[in-house]
Amino acid sequence: MRGRFRLTPGGSHPQQPWFHIGSLEVTTSWLVVIGGIVGLVLFAVVGGEWSAENLALIPTGDYFYAGKVWTLLTWPFVTVQGADVFWTVLTIFFFWYFGSDIERSMLGKRKFLGMLAIWTVVLGLLLLGISAATGVQEALYGLNLVELMVLLLWVAEWPTRMFFFNIPAWLIGVILAGIQVIQYLGDRRWTMLLVFLVGAVVCGFVARQFGMLAQYPWIPKLGARRRPRPAGSAKPKRRDFDPSRPTVVSGPWSPPQARVDPVPTPDEQRMDELLDKIHEFGSASLTEAERVELKELSQRRRRS
Repeated sequence: MRGRFRLTPGGSHPQQPWFHIGSLEVTTSWLVVIGGIVGLVLFAVVGGEWSAENLALIPTGDYFYAGKVWTLLTWPFVTVQGADVFWTVLTIFFFWYFGSDIERSMLGKRKFLGMLAIWTVVLGLLLLGISAATGVQEALYGLNLVELMVLLLWVAEWPTRMFFFNIPAWLIGVILAGIQVIQYLGDRRWTMLLVFLVGAVVCGFVARQFGMLAQYPWIPKLGARRRPRPAGSAKPKRRDFDPSRPTVVSGPWSPPQARVDPVPTPDEQRMDELLDKIHEFGSASLTEAERVELKELSQRRRRS
């Protein structure tokens, strides 16, 4: 049993799994997948009605007084009565496919877990607020909405990647988002339409705070770090006076002119932005287009 389940030593590194189950490296993406599987098991054992009553997010006038605040985090793992189990399994798979890529390439396990937790709570609070304002009761359950947000984030981060039949990622994202909007419109689910549209904006803003979507400068990032001072520009230490050393005395000559740093060119500014991103999030955070751009900027700088 000990070989089948063990904690990973040195698991603090962002790219290391939380733990192993046999040879399976349990990352944040796998934690969510396991949560979805547990939801399916509960659906089969105790029924979807119990899961909906105890784990789904159902707004009521006295929601916070009812004591079911945990449903702000548990609703993505709920399978309710009448749900399409086949589609639920597909949703879990697609979450793992796109989520593991984001976790491995950009965020690491801790940041990805933190971002997903904030997304889940924010989408739940949006539903509670909009339901209270409109008086229309909707419920949040299942991984579909979170999985769609992950997929749209993946598309926004790598819009030129190709899907099947050489279809660019951005077109797939537009189609899937359009299908979701049409579905809500056709079902007259105005509350869920607002949750989806406002939630997509908020989730994009949250993802920017975690270091993603850097190619969209119009998305604000709070508390952006400044580029650290180069090692060679540190302030020199003060030396003690030594009478044996020659000293510089003032004279009638003109004082030295103040040094004026040259204004950086657009190429230098862009290179600094890309190097800042590498310094803060690692070289894996660069997209394919940014890597090509950085290489071209370096070649132009060497030629100049």
